[in-house]
Amino acid sequence: MTNVQFILTMLGAGVAFVNYLTFLIISRHNSLPFAPIVLLCVTLPFLFCLFFGRFATEHFPVLYEILKWIYISIGLVYSVSFFAFSFYVMSPVESSDTADVIIVFGCKTFGYTPSYALQNRLDKAYEMLENNPGAVAILSGGQGEDETVSEAESMRAYLEGKGISADRLILEDRSTSTRENIEFSMNIIKERGREDKKITAVSNDFHIKRILRLFKERDYDVSASPAHMKSPMRIIQNLTREYMVWVRTIIF
Repeated sequence: MTNVQFILTMLGAGVAFVNYLTFLIISRHNSLPFAPIVLLCVTLPFLFCLFFGRFATEHFPVLYEILKWIYISIGLVYSVSFFAFSFYVMSPVESSDTADVIIVFGCKTFGYTPSYALQNRLDKAYEMLENNPGAVAILSGGQGEDETVSEAESMRAYLEGKGISADRLILEDRSTSTRENIEFSMNIIKERGREDKKITAVSNDFHIKRILRLFKERDYDVSASPAHMKSPMRIIQNLTREYMVWVRTIIF
């Protein structure tokens, strides 16, 4: 392999491997089935080229050349699509800090201690509730298999601990995905006759584009207020997962 080919294959394998490790670390079942496929498609051919490339070149030159370029193409497409996706997802959206109803999207929680990403969302929601005294917040998130309380309950405790009144917090504790966050939260809004009010979604910046897309699919007029993460490593970790969620969504 030439130096250029080696760099391209390493880049593809590296991004795929980071994806796989991220999914294992954060245990997201809806993305995990695709991570091993990406890893196999990118990493195993690279290892074959590295250890058996000379043998294959001597005995199966045409087949090896075809497979090598297929593999390099996969690595290149994967890498370019990931970085293009990251640029798109992290590009700014029109933000609104006013609302009558705030939908806060749940995320991993450790008992009553929110994860870093969820704390970002809650701090943004707290800021909006303070600036919009008449607003209420729907805290949307069920209880995962590895969670001791629902994400909605953890969010309630966090916001009440910061001084937000309980009567301004509405719990939606059944959802297990972003689609269900939206569906169940909008059902609550309709039941309370607030569908004509200004609704604003709060989540991390890497998550907002998908949320707005799902709202648009359902013809809901909803604004967004992204919570910006400051940790580059946390951003990369979540982007790798978000990338595979989009791939999964497009495929199915």
